[in-house]
Amino acid sequence: MLRNRQVPSPIPTPAKPGEPARPLNRQSNVPSIVSAEMTIHGDLQSAGDLQIEGTVVGEIEVAKLVIAEGGSVSGNIVAKDVRICGALNGSVRSVMVTLTSTARVVGDIYHEVLAIEAGGQLEGQSRRWVPGVAEPLLSVAPPVEQRDDGGEQRAAE
Repeated sequence: MLRNRQVPSPIPTPAKPGEPARPLNRQSNVPSIVSAEMTIHGDLQSAGDLQIEGTVVGEIEVAKLVIAEGGSVSGNIVAKDVRICGALNGSVRSVMVTLTSTARVVGDIYHEVLAIEAGGQLEGQSRRWVPGVAEPLLSVAPPVEQRDDGGEQRAAE
């Protein structure tokens, strides 16, 4: 016996006049992609995954990031998982960071787990970082001050 049941429509119903449009609540395992012929100037933020094959100039905050071979980023990255096959000029804060043999990174990496394949290049510092714990110190020595007699002295701590 067939019953008259309503089946949810994949097409969202339009909002009533005067009401804001309701966003679709879709989740996808497909990453957003910045293609090889694309350059983006600006910050990117997403709860999903991002693959960069082109160029991004700006800050990136995503769940998972892949900078493909030939891709480049100039800016800081915050993500749970980062895989770099291309170029990065900026810092990374991530639980898991992987630099492949083609990776070229200029900047500091703050991580829980770091893997660098033979040939991967890192020009900067690698520091263990646990999310939620105090930020790592970026400078260890206090600043140097000039004395009146031309000498130098460390600032009082």
